[in-house]
Amino acid sequence: MSRELLLPLILLVAAASFLLRFVPMALLRKPIRSPRLVAFVGLLPYSILAAMVVPGVFSSAGSLPASAAGFAAALALALLGRSLPVVAAAAAAVAAAVCLCA
Repeated sequence: MSRELLLPLILLVAAASFLLRFVPMALLRKPIRSPRLVAFVGLLPYSILAAMVVPGVFSSAGSLPASAAGFAAALALALLGRSLPVVAAAAAAVAAAVCLCA
């Protein structure tokens, strides 16, 4: 990513995060009673983060098989409840091993 794009992207993400939290507070005076809407609003930041991270994951290793293997390893360890450093280290190690073996 070029340095010229970095600051505008950071500002865009900050503005989106602020608006996602401010607009409902400003427009909705009463508490939200719908459990589905509460769940949707609660999961929105995670989905935005995933939408920003996943493209970088699949383009970071330089080869799609290595990226996919690292992603699969990270997903499996995350679902098993491992800590973030363990998940990140294992994903990097698996992606590096696939790159070296290919």
